[in-house]
Amino acid sequence: MNVKVGQKEDRQLMTGLYTVADVYCCECNEVLGFKYERAYEETQKYKERKYFIEERTIVKENL
Repeated sequence: MNVKVGQKEDRQLMTGLYTVADVYCCECNEVLGFKYERAYEETQKYKERKYFIEERTIVKENL
């Protein structure tokens, strides 16, 4: 999956405040999810530099 990362922004999510960046498909520019850039809560630091891809955006294609 080829993706590009958008601008960083702070978002309040269910588990705390994070700096995240949307992740886009390189071919169609659809938002696929986001990347955790920074976690402000110490207990959530393990999420940094990890991706959250929404399942609804993934399509299996028969080639």
